[in-house]
Amino acid sequence: MARHSDTSAPSSPGRTVSAMLIDADMNNPLTAQTAVFAALVQLAESHPDLPGAYITTSQITPSEAHVLLDSPADLEAWRQATHTDALDVQLKDLRGENQLLFTAPVGRITLKVYTLFVPAPAAVGA
Repeated sequence: MARHSDTSAPSSPGRTVSAMLIDADMNNPLTAQTAVFAALVQLAESHPDLPGAYITTSQITPSEAHVLLDSPADLEAWRQATHTDALDVQLKDLRGENQLLFTAPVGRITLKVYTLFVPAPAAVGA
């Protein structure tokens, strides 16, 4: 695969700086992700009633996991389980949907926890 080098940035000896990922960045073995799996096991064992989630991790960022939850209530349960301060939860507007999110260190990994939801319509007074 051809790559375009950026010679304006310093590079380490024997390594070309590239705007794209180099092969070495893509070759982390599955064992590089074991810290994520171990942290999730520990979290599940410590909090057996924690709501299930869609969880992804990547060989590119092997010490990070993204946790997508079904509802704000599920996010609150994960916030409490990870001992994350309520003030660290962010609210973002994404084209008519709201996103609640927080980042939590768990052992040697980082969890990026979020949920999307449509805001409830404002109550109309009589």
